[in-house]
Amino acid sequence: MRGAEPQRQTYWTWKAAGNFIGGGTGGGLLFLTGVAAPREAFWLFIAGLVAHGFVAAGLLSVFFQLGRPFRAPRVIFRPQTSWMTRETLSDAVVFSIWLSAIWFGLPSLGRIMGLLALVPLYCHARMLKAAKGIPAWREPAIVPLIFSTGLTEGAAVFIVLAVIFGHTERWAIAALAVLVTARLLIWGVYRSRLVTPGAAPRGTAEFLEKINLGLILVGHVAPLTLLVITHFAPVLGYGPAVGGALLSLLSGWYLKHVLVTRAGYTQGLALPRLPARTPGFGGSAARPGWT
Repeated sequence: MRGAEPQRQTYWTWKAAGNFIGGGTGGGLLFLTGVAAPREAFWLFIAGLVAHGFVAAGLLSVFFQLGRPFRAPRVIFRPQTSWMTRETLSDAVVFSIWLSAIWFGLPSLGRIMGLLALVPLYCHARMLKAAKGIPAWREPAIVPLIFSTGLTEGAAVFIVLAVIFGHTERWAIAALAVLVTARLLIWGVYRSRLVTPGAAPRGTAEFLEKINLGLILVGHVAPLTLLVITHFAPVLGYGPAVGGALLSLLSGWYLKHVLVTRAGYTQGLALPRLPARTPGFGGSAARPGWT
């Protein structure tokens, strides 16, 4: 049944993936910034500036993904139906609160900013789940997977900034270890559901299996090992923590990129019974291209 098999979608390219990467990293970093800002105003400015840079890069990336980019302002008029609209509006609110906190010198506003930064992260995940025609995206486990990945990326960047500027925050290392562990568990649930026979197209299942071992070892086991070394061997400094943070960050970016551009196969066609010229002699049901 040539032509009925699921095909890898080509409408969302690396530019669309860039929105999930930039927005997720920025949102996660803003949340960590909100945690640290009330104690030290330094974080409100530096980390907030970097975080909004990530968010802006993500929005710019999806701007170039659009077929008619100069119609992008219309995105703000569909909050009742579009998760992208909700993401854009919530980003604007978070940015306004950050500017107000900087302008009026109120680090306490950072806590509100950090909590509201979770809204765009959630919108990202729901944006993928709303694509019902892509089995790898409509899987409910993708919501916590994308959400936890954004928080992990934000914590990773937070640690790197802390080391660069000499504002070490040991609690952030523990937070990153918890987030990496959570992402690993959620990834296990997500992958196991999609590789179950009949749950996803064969191309999706095969690709998830292909990246599984490398993602676990390089994206989770290695970072956790380095973070534990930092905790129990302080004489080594924060070098291992930075290494673990970078591995956590890059593996999160890789995961989002492949979910959007490589694992997103369409539904394909299915026949409850193969047709035949003679009545009553049709073949059995067919669902080509599925596990």
